[in-house]
Amino acid sequence: MPRMPSVRYPRSRAGFTLVELLVVITIIAVLMGLLLPALNGVRESGRQTVCRNNQYQLAFAAIRHAEQNGFVPGWRNTGPAGGTSPWTIMLLPFIERNDIYRTVDATGIVPVANAAFVTTFVCPSSPPDSQTGPTLAYAGNCGAVQNTRRFEGVMLDTSTTSGRLAMDEIASADGTAYTLVLSEKCGPGGPENTVPASWNMQISGFIVPGPMGNINRQLSASFGLSGSPPAGKIINSGTAAHPGLWSQPASNHPGGVVAAFCDGHTEFLKDSLQAPVYAQLCSWDHANAITASGSTGSYGTWTGAYRVLNEGDYK
Repeated sequence: MPRMPSVRYPRSRAGFTLVELLVVITIIAVLMGLLLPALNGVRESGRQTVCRNNQYQLAFAAIRHAEQNGFVPGWRNTGPAGGTSPWTIMLLPFIERNDIYRTVDATGIVPVANAAFVTTFVCPSSPPDSQTGPTLAYAGNCGAVQNTRRFEGVMLDTSTTSGRLAMDEIASADGTAYTLVLSEKCGPGGPENTVPASWNMQISGFIVPGPMGNINRQLSASFGLSGSPPAGKIINSGTAAHPGLWSQPASNHPGGVVAAFCDGHTEFLKDSLQAPVYAQLCSWDHANAITASGSTGSYGTWTGAYRVLNEGDYK
């Protein structure tokens, strides 16, 4: 009987060759390179949403303050127990932090032991070094000159009667939907262009009872305009030429800042925003601000002649 030929089966391969392994690694690297920017974009979009929500809550807190007290909280206010308090302290009862507000002392500040971290005051794209101190990422619109030309900003010096501005006044002029109340001020630039301070005006352990005097004004949680517009960008300018009280908004969001308006809605202001538009968004009564500033005032320097603001100028 003839023998049947033996059948040979191919040996199973032990694994990838070096070339195949390099190809797989290359493909994974390419996919990661494509996916990471998309993931970062999604993460940043989420952070902007949180930032918008924070400012939405703070803007409506300012609205409720105005409804209850008859005026928008100022960059300087008479504290609940005397002294002077920044707008941040005045909004605490309206963001359900009465527990902190009740501890405000006769100088107008919260004692250091009670100065807690409040997430509503912090942008997630600008995280603090720790979550134990009273960090602040936002600033109030104080315009150019707070009380002598009260048309140029919203958060005035309410410790004087002349500095008290009602929401109805804003609504009857340029409109609450076209006037800024808050913005971020925590992005690029030196100390003059940021607010490393707490809502209690605390910087490196030094607490001041409100933005009074030259050095305290440097620490003020406010934004506005001063002198002539910078040669570069208005938003995220990173310049120290317009320090402290009047420096422009800045953030760590790419391309602009989140800002809130007096009616409570928020917008993303691009860093391509033009100086006249920015100044007009700060003013609640553009026609009177132009007249009051004259040819030498900062507001007139930033805006020029009278113009009607178009939504497309800043959206």
